Amino acid sequence: MTQATNHPLQSFGFMTVVELPSLGHCGGLLVVSRIGRPIEFHCTAPVATNRAQQIMYGETYCGFLFSDQIGMALIDKAKNRPSVFITDCSEMLPLTELIDDPLVFAEPVDSETEFDGSGLEHFDLSGQSVFCVNHRGTEATAISQGVHEFASRLPLDEPFERIRQAIEEAHSVLRAA
Repeated sequence: MTQATNHPLQSFGFMTVVELPSLGHCGGLLVVSRIGRPIEFHCTAPVATNRAQQIMYGETYCGFLFSDQIGMALIDKAKNRPSVFITDCSEMLPLTELIDDPLVFAEPVDSETEFDGSGLEHFDLSGQSVFCVNHRGTEATAISQGVHEFASRLPLDEPFERIRQAIEEAHSVLRAA
């Protein structure tokens, strides 16, 4: 009989936001096991840009829209809280002020995003720059090892593509109905 390995990260919550032309922004959360199998999926209804809020929030509006409105709605829906949340939207990073859960930001190495990850645990992984943005209560090393293990089975950007396709499929079905 083999000895079970201790896996501190049992599940991963991938979150992203998709812009739906003429409808607004729709967020998606896909919680997967450490081998990439889906545990649960949630998406928000499209959230239209609100001009009054844009004026009041100024430069912080995108962070408010993506984190406070979309990100928190997704997290609140989750029945199975993942070991770590991973996002590819830098606008979701203000979630660190709202949640204690570990949060990781992943972007393509050649991304034109001007994300300043100085001072953060950082590593490159299969064409992705990965930043441990929020790791309260969890060691950045454990997060890094868990993400590396996950990425050894599946490209880190693959679950984000599943979310995008599911959202686009759901909205194409609704348009056809």
